[in-house]
Amino acid sequence: MSFIAKIANNGHMLTISPIYARYVLRELQRRELNTKTFFEGTALCEDSLQSSDFITLSDFNQLLENGRSPLNDELGLIIGRQVNVMTLGSVGVAAASAPTLRDGLHAIESFSRLHAAQIAVEIRSNLQGVNGLMHFVKELGEVARFHAESGALLLQSYAEMVSGEQIHDAEYRMHFARPAYAEKYSRYFHSPVSFGWPTSSIELPKHWLDRPSPYYQQEVWQQSQLALEARLREYGGLSGHGFSGYVLSCLRASQLPLPNLALIAQRLNVSSRTLNRRLKDEGTSFRELRNNVLCEWAIRYLSESDVSVEAIATALGYDDASNFRRAFKKWTGDSPGCYRNTLVEQKPE
Repeated sequence: MSFIAKIANNGHMLTISPIYARYVLRELQRRELNTKTFFEGTALCEDSLQSSDFITLSDFNQLLENGRSPLNDELGLIIGRQVNVMTLGSVGVAAASAPTLRDGLHAIESFSRLHAAQIAVEIRSNLQGVNGLMHFVKELGEVARFHAESGALLLQSYAEMVSGEQIHDAEYRMHFARPAYAEKYSRYFHSPVSFGWPTSSIELPKHWLDRPSPYYQQEVWQQSQLALEARLREYGGLSGHGFSGYVLSCLRASQLPLPNLALIAQRLNVSSRTLNRRLKDEGTSFRELRNNVLCEWAIRYLSESDVSVEAIATALGYDDASNFRRAFKKWTGDSPGCYRNTLVEQKPE
């Protein structure tokens, strides 16, 4: 799954749902533009696009490329205006039925990691809220811009569906330079958009993330987690890091205090012993993964705040600051105080 559409591996050929390509075709027809050139360089025609459940990924990207000129490069915004989380199929069902927005975002990440052909989604908590990053696995050229725009708008649509109101205090960061049509962004995005970042992402403040969702359906949510656990077993056998990747992403998506092993196992409807065994088979442990994320949080606090070392230790769950200091030195080779002082010295005037 990418933000654009659901990806499936059909034998050795990557295929993709044609839903979003149909949106583009409909827009061309609505504007009474020539649709013949839309299919150039593909094995498709209007009838096959409308009747197929899947089209090849190469045909899909060619259709996006063909739609650039007649739609004045606004393709990503046009697609994004029409998307909602349910266009993601079973992934959308999981996100829509999640207990909170944070849980739903993590579900999108978890499933996208198992399906992704060209976009990898990463959800990371930070001091302000969460950062949702879109990593392009393949070089997509100009088409990547359309994926980033429509992906950001899909996230906006999903977040506002759960919250029940427009969100104006998020931030959308695009990996490309400011386009000529950037003044039109205000018609689509309800929060500021900036350009020229290393990676396209969305920053969501924490006060939106853990409110109970009115769309939460316990049975549907549990079924989606069972399906996820089955896919993790399948994926883990192929990649060797299905469960460890899930646990790490779950920890990174969480605010402090981090969830324990039992809670993450419960989310997957497996026992703690089973999850521990899965992680061991993949060459790691819950303790190791948790320490990695605690180290990330410690560095975040030391570099982005003036919170005392004692307060950071408490936030990370240490009863004694000296235990945190020892752990941090083991992780980084330096004490928290020296680490922060080095950052201050390196900061430009």
